Amino acid sequence: MQVKNSQFIIIIKEVFILIGIISVACLVILNNPKSFILGLVFGGITSVLNFRLLYLTLSRAVHMLPHNAERYAASNYLVRYVITGIVLFVAVRANHINVYGVVTGLFLLKLVILRNELLNKKLIKDILKRKEEEV
Repeated sequence: MQVKNSQFIIIIKEVFILIGIISVACLVILNNPKSFILGLVFGGITSVLNFRLLYLTLSRAVHMLPHNAERYAASNYLVRYVITGIVLFVAVRANHINVYGVVTGLFLLKLVILRNELLNKKLIKDILKRKEEEV
């Protein structure tokens, strides 16, 4: 479990680095970046917390009976969706939080995971190996 935990921490660090990079870019590009950056941080923290909830849910569900694990995972799935819905609702209702920033923050975790997997050297080697086998 320690190896998986280190991957989890690396992903979270990369999300916060990406939030910082986008925030600096917004400071340079936008006239009034405060609301966008606030939304970006709000959405980014929410996505990281949802990711942590997913991690804890799966860690616990693995040790359950299949029927109980299915019920437990489904109920936690709904909880994560409700949390995301509440965050989006707050973003729409609050004037000082930019909705586009929140949505961008919510997607940052997914972008980091996709980037990590697409740039995974083992994955690229496997793809190239399959192409060589086809020829």
